[in-house]
Amino acid sequence: MAELHVIGRISSAKDFKQPQLLCKWSFHTGNGWKIINGSEEGQSQESFDTYTNEPIWDHPIDLHYTTQTLQNSPKLLLQIFCRDTHGRILFVSYGTCNIPLSPGEHSIECHTWKPVGNWKDRLRDRFLGITLQLKSPNVLVNSLDRFELLTESMGTVKIELHILTRNFEKYGCHL
Repeated sequence: MAELHVIGRISSAKDFKQPQLLCKWSFHTGNGWKIINGSEEGQSQESFDTYTNEPIWDHPIDLHYTTQTLQNSPKLLLQIFCRDTHGRILFVSYGTCNIPLSPGEHSIECHTWKPVGNWKDRLRDRFLGITLQLKSPNVLVNSLDRFELLTESMGTVKIELHILTRNFEKYGCHL
């Protein structure tokens, strides 16, 4: 079987309005992929940076997959949350990115966004901090289902990955 080893970290956030952030993350693959080792989901610590407004997480990632196909290769789903002045943890944004399949070091900037609803939803968001959320964020890893969403851009999450591959060429997985 071909193998893909993903080692790295969810490094930091930038250009968010909120200074106190945390990140929930999950990896998603198709049926042809099997995880051998590592955790496919987790959560960073809460980071607070009032000076640069760029919270640093440096949250580790270490996954090992096997596959016989390149179809439905790993995607990373991010969900960003903040703590407001009242101590509540509120949803901020979503982000998705494809995991590179070429060996080497990769620096990824994952742009995030949040759903925007009607004028009542926008008022709730602005004055109460109640942002629209999807019933199932897992739908975001299928790019076809996202086209009908009305969204607003939020900040960017920096991800640094080291990709190791093995036996991709034996199984017709030429990169």
